[in-house]
Amino acid sequence: MKRLALFIVAVVVLAGCGGSSRLSKTAYEQKLQVDGAQVQASITKLVKNPPTTLAQVATRIDRTEAIVQQAANEIASLKAPSDAVADNAAIVTGLRRIQSGLEQVKKNPTAAASVITSIEKSPQLKAATKATTDLKRKGYKVGVIGAP
Repeated sequence: MKRLALFIVAVVVLAGCGGSSRLSKTAYEQKLQVDGAQVQASITKLVKNPPTTLAQVATRIDRTEAIVQQAANEIASLKAPSDAVADNAAIVTGLRRIQSGLEQVKKNPTAAASVITSIEKSPQLKAATKATTDLKRKGYKVGVIGAP
């Protein structure tokens, strides 16, 4: 009886900690695909329907920035499969670079074109692109995060 009680306590503690096991390849792919699709949809909406007033700029960029930040945070918290850990970190860094770029545009909307160019040429985005290529080479289906 005492052993059963200790076992139950151990299971509850481990469940509360979320355990330490890594995601399966399929579960990892699904999370990347969902977060990537949300980021892409938000950025596409921002670009295809540009704001016309400064208030709209701030509101729409805030919304997009929040989605990018949420995706970066979620992907950063994933226990990626062991062969995807470094690539996962690079993707998170790339998303954080996009997020900081959105913040720059919000502060100075007239600099949007140069900020976008800066993001596209940034080492962080290049590393994230390389990481998604590496994941694809390993057989991962990364979805729109891997889109050029």
